[in-house]
Amino acid sequence: MEDEVQLLLDSLRVYSPTKKESHLSRLLQARLRGLGFKNVRTDRAGNAIGEAGTGRRHLLLCGHMDTVPGVIRVRREGDRIYGRGAADAKSPLCAMISAAAAFSVQVPLRVTMACVTREEGDSLGVNTLIDDGGDYEAAVFGEPGGAHRVALGYRGRVEGVLTVRTQGGHASSSWAHASAVDEAMGVVDRMKEYEKARQVSEDHYRSVNVSLTMIAGGTYSNVIPKACTATLDVRTPPGVSSATVESDLTGILEEYSRTRPHVSFQLRFAEATESYEAPKDSLLVRAFQRSIIMNLSTRPVMTHKTGTGDMNTLAQRMGVPCVTYGPGDSKLEHTEGEYVEVGDYLNSIKVLKGVISEFGSL
Repeated sequence: MEDEVQLLLDSLRVYSPTKKESHLSRLLQARLRGLGFKNVRTDRAGNAIGEAGTGRRHLLLCGHMDTVPGVIRVRREGDRIYGRGAADAKSPLCAMISAAAAFSVQVPLRVTMACVTREEGDSLGVNTLIDDGGDYEAAVFGEPGGAHRVALGYRGRVEGVLTVRTQGGHASSSWAHASAVDEAMGVVDRMKEYEKARQVSEDHYRSVNVSLTMIAGGTYSNVIPKACTATLDVRTPPGVSSATVESDLTGILEEYSRTRPHVSFQLRFAEATESYEAPKDSLLVRAFQRSIIMNLSTRPVMTHKTGTGDMNTLAQRMGVPCVTYGPGDSKLEHTEGEYVEVGDYLNSIKVLKGVISEFGSL
């Protein structure tokens, strides 16, 4: 298993924050060729892609090469490997490469291994992969969760930008001048009340979340702010469309603004990613369940995640069953202590090998 571990270490040593994945893409293309993948190539998004196996059925394995910014010294300490991307998501990516390189040619299955760019940003990599087409029957996306856990669903996401404008004024007479920052926070408070009313007890996955993530306003220490911009991260659960939540939040703003005729409000939403949940009886889910039982001798755990990922986009645009899988602890994503346990990493490779075999024969 040293080759599999070395692949991960080499990948971690290449710093690849979003939009700076080209060095890692070249390295992985060379490794794919060395491991026997066919038709190894890159595309206009910088994705590194290779193919293995033959057959009518076609499985996509997709992992992202980019990480959030921030360098973590790559090192192995006992059973742990540290480095930026050790959990999110170079260990899932390298596990998929290792598994796809090792599966038996007797399995009647084609596997496309896609190492994509900009998942932590605008998802250009996966969208380009989708635009280029493919007769995939199912897809596995690499994200941390643990070797015995499979994520069947992710929430949806839409970003909103609230802009507020007032006349401003001198801070010494604050009672006479509306503050754009105060007005923006008033709107956000109403939206947080909306969020609270749509919480499902002890189930964040089934709940709506509205989070204020950025706010900017004010120009001088003794001047009432006349402009404010607030960015909102909105998460939507299965069964609740982004259009519904956007309409609800717009209604809240309209009601709030009626009593403030001299204040200008504007709320705009970016393109939404809808929630997704894989069918529990799909061949892909069954393949994972069987492989985990056979290779780890433990009960598989089917989970859901409160985040949003490339899985949502491909499942909706291509209409194929998708799950998310990979080694690592999701609580370590984007942290300064990011690591993956070697045992978990190697176990996930065993499971993925079994999934490929099971999916090709089920």
